[in-house]
Amino acid sequence: MPNEAIELLVVGNTIPEIEAYLDALRNNGKPAHATRVDHDADLLGAALKGKKHLDLLIFSVESDALSTTQLFALIGAINPTIPVIAVADDVNDELRLELMEQGVTDLVQRKNYAHLLQVVLREHTHLSVLRRLQRVERQLEEAEERCDALTESSRDSIAYVHEGMHVTANRTYLELFGLAGEEEIEGLPILDMIAPSEHKTFKKLLRKLSADSEQSTEMKTTCLRGNGTEFSAELHFTPASIDSEPCTQVIIRDQSISREVEEKLRLLSTQDVQTGLYNRQYFLGQLDEEAKHHFNHGNNPQTLFYISLDDFTEIRSKTGIKASDGLLLEITRLLRKIISKHDILARFGDHTFTILSPTQENHAAEDFAKRICETVASHKYQDGEGESHPSCSIGVAFSSDGMLSGHDFVTQVYHVCEQARSQGGNAFHISDTRLPEESDATAGEANLNNLIRYAFENDRFQLAYQPIVSLHGDTRENYAVTIRLLDENQEEIHPDNFLGQVDAMGRMPELDRWVIRHAIHDLASQRKQGKKINFFINISGATLDDDTLLLFICDCLRDYEAKGSWVTFQFDDSEARTHLHQLRKLAEGLKKIKCKTCIDHFGLAKKPEAILGSFPLDFIQFHSSFLSDLFENQEGQDRLNHLNELIQTGNTKTIASGVEDAGSLAILWSVGVNYIRGYFIQEPSFSIDYDFHTE
Repeated sequence: MPNEAIELLVVGNTIPEIEAYLDALRNNGKPAHATRVDHDADLLGAALKGKKHLDLLIFSVESDALSTTQLFALIGAINPTIPVIAVADDVNDELRLELMEQGVTDLVQRKNYAHLLQVVLREHTHLSVLRRLQRVERQLEEAEERCDALTESSRDSIAYVHEGMHVTANRTYLELFGLAGEEEIEGLPILDMIAPSEHKTFKKLLRKLSADSEQSTEMKTTCLRGNGTEFSAELHFTPASIDSEPCTQVIIRDQSISREVEEKLRLLSTQDVQTGLYNRQYFLGQLDEEAKHHFNHGNNPQTLFYISLDDFTEIRSKTGIKASDGLLLEITRLLRKIISKHDILARFGDHTFTILSPTQENHAAEDFAKRICETVASHKYQDGEGESHPSCSIGVAFSSDGMLSGHDFVTQVYHVCEQARSQGGNAFHISDTRLPEESDATAGEANLNNLIRYAFENDRFQLAYQPIVSLHGDTRENYAVTIRLLDENQEEIHPDNFLGQVDAMGRMPELDRWVIRHAIHDLASQRKQGKKINFFINISGATLDDDTLLLFICDCLRDYEAKGSWVTFQFDDSEARTHLHQLRKLAEGLKKIKCKTCIDHFGLAKKPEAILGSFPLDFIQFHSSFLSDLFENQEGQDRLNHLNELIQTGNTKTIASGVEDAGSLAILWSVGVNYIRGYFIQEPSFSIDYDFHTE
């Protein structure tokens, strides 16, 4: 990868001197760009604000010009991390010391280009390291927040111990030992949780952990509840830290739970409640195992069948939810009859089924797909008022060496299914290509980079729309705007597979602007046709650093004669917290032009509610993890209910994302969530045609 150019801001030097600086850098293999300003505070302030990316400032020391005090006041207010290198005609140790005490990193004789080159390279290296460190620190902070949230919501009993004393513990741990609150656990010896008969052995373990703080271990012992009852437990000890202080994480698992209860819990975590088939999570896990096995051993290839019922949304609107659910059960029964004992059948989505089969030959896969199509199409379902005649579209794909994950496998077969659907339904299509067999990740990234660059140059992105539906009778037509990348075969690539690379290329602001402009264009077109729709449009953290974004949005609204009240701009929760100052300024501007704002992926931060009053906020969209096992997770329901009440107190509407089954709807309705979004309602579609008035 070529070196990125060093961006210089030069104060006071002549243009020939600046050209000499740039030539010295270029001759050393380091491209550079420079912007020159005079010794004027207003000009310097404007230049600092106007440069989105700045690496170094070179300051010409002149007695009758801008003082270093004024210089650093401006830099400190606008861009405090930028190194300043001073140049002067006469250089001496006294002047160098004076300037360095004021904040200058070094002083160089004006014509000593070789010295200046080395200083610039040194300071640029230091700045690059500092920026990487800041990114890592932010990532670490976010990871710690996620870890805290996961610990608190975990079903495992987790505590943190330092020198044998409890520091903190999650709610499950407190409940296990019958403690009312966290204040009861702080400073309590962990030995108090161990039955007296096991104290000698446990003390020996504590001494061992104290001697080696990096050691992980586990043991089985007898624990003691607050009421004096004992229970068998398995303890896992792992090195950890809290507030940068070393400690030990302890996970306690109650071994007295019966095997029957464990089996029930296992079934609940792997089965779809409505059909009794394996659920999406379990099936993806099996696909990951298959990908790993194929990568390690390269044998026993598997075949994946992706079965999507045709026009199911239309069937549901005609027959109602009860009848359409009955149809799904009938289809489930039919599929159970025709699969073999070695096949894994799952309900992958609302009206989508998947089968992982050891079938290896094309003709065998073709016969099986044809049989499924004929079985479903020939079935007549009685819905009380008449007959329904469902059909399905099937995609078939084979595992290959290029399949790095279950997600790769299912993404491939989904595209193949879409090819079958494009034939009019009641058809199947078998992939005639394997996944790209790249020998290393670098080659794959290079191909994706080229595809992204080509998409920017040739308009090969495409918007997709997913309805956001009210649970309480609001018939406003809201859509979440998502994006797809089209490959050379006009097949769509899911954003999970390319947005990270766009961000790594530094082009997220460019992509966000593309989405905003095209989405507002489509929105205005729909409104001119009489449709009362509204769009939710995502803006990335990288784009929040763009001071001209609000002006760009205003231009788009004016160009397409659209109103700000039709648009809600959506920001990721973790990125919003990282760019809070920029977001607050943007949100206030958006409010002035009647646009709305929304926080997405909300709820995983250590104190999620802390952001609520930070800027004008109209919607909160919960992280999809809130819906994981919601039906059986009372603790998750309680947490969701608490946050939902807290949010709605401030007149902010709530959205539950990731709704993939009917089992969650009753809970979300009772909790009082305002809107829902997910594959249970409808997959993202290139057309804007969801019927919001269907009961």
